[in-house]
Amino acid sequence: MSRSEGTYFQTVLPFFMVFGGCMSAVIAMEYVLKANPKAGNLLSISEFAFVLIQSFPSRIVAKAGSIGLRPLQMPKESHFYHAALWVSMSVLANVAFSFNISVPIHTLFRSCNVIASVLLGYSLFGQRYSLKQLVCVLFITVGIFLGSVGDAKQFLGCSDCGPGATTKSHADEGFIRWSIGIALLIFVQILQGFLGHTQAVLYKRHANCGTKSELAEEFLFTSHLVSFLPFIFLWEDVVAAARLALESAPISNALPIPIQLLFFLANNLCQLVCIKGVFRLSAHFSPLTVNITLSVRKFLSVVVSILWFGNAWTTLHSIATVSIFGGVFAYSQCRAVVVDTKDKDAKKE
Repeated sequence: MSRSEGTYFQTVLPFFMVFGGCMSAVIAMEYVLKANPKAGNLLSISEFAFVLIQSFPSRIVAKAGSIGLRPLQMPKESHFYHAALWVSMSVLANVAFSFNISVPIHTLFRSCNVIASVLLGYSLFGQRYSLKQLVCVLFITVGIFLGSVGDAKQFLGCSDCGPGATTKSHADEGFIRWSIGIALLIFVQILQGFLGHTQAVLYKRHANCGTKSELAEEFLFTSHLVSFLPFIFLWEDVVAAARLALESAPISNALPIPIQLLFFLANNLCQLVCIKGVFRLSAHFSPLTVNITLSVRKFLSVVVSILWFGNAWTTLHSIATVSIFGGVFAYSQCRAVVVDTKDKDAKKE
């Protein structure tokens, strides 16, 4: 392979990793959730363990004939704050699946982190935004509202679908669970917005501790290490989901391995390819290209979920999808508003 061919391969490979890895992970995850909607916590802990095992060797150092963990470059307080936000966001995002939240609506909500980011950035972190950016956020907000209404119709519409009180009661119970799931996703978006701004602040504060890549790897390791703590309280749920996975039908008579274990393994492997693809993409291309690529990937994940699994879809869902991803695409092309702190200081004086 020539040098030019090698360079071309290195620049094209991240796109295959993102689209192939991330979208395959969504399919494997949905197979797990179709069999057991309450498997979100087991999905979380298996993903955390898989990533931690992969990153653990890079944290081990040999010194004076002994082996130990590499010392942290940043203060423990910063790691604790970052880990608390990241773990809470990650765990609650998967818990939402057990509250009648479909994979398409979950993906739509997780694509709207820009809303929480703008609101928190303006109110708490001193960020300012242009009119174009605010219009884009309005489109995204309208989209997520329409998507939520379209998703709720499967419960609201069913209340009148039969004369028996059992059907109405069942629909009402399903709607209540769905409402809790939506509330969880909204809270997750707030946590994700806090996390994004917190990361920016911490990277700037500890810039002298190491490169961004080194600090990111350190955050990745400590966050996944701390992520096991919440599962002390969720262990019964994890064990119950694991038991159901082990009791699932075998792949075949010749290969008597529970098929759900195969889907869990596939999800973890694909998630790893996905994460590494995103990191490689950010190393070779601009943030604009990365944001657009990830937005297109999430949009295609929604389409694949609908076509592959036949998930419920309405006209409102279609309008919401166009509004959300159109708004995200437009927002990614807006220039950031630069606040001149020198002028502010001069005015104060």
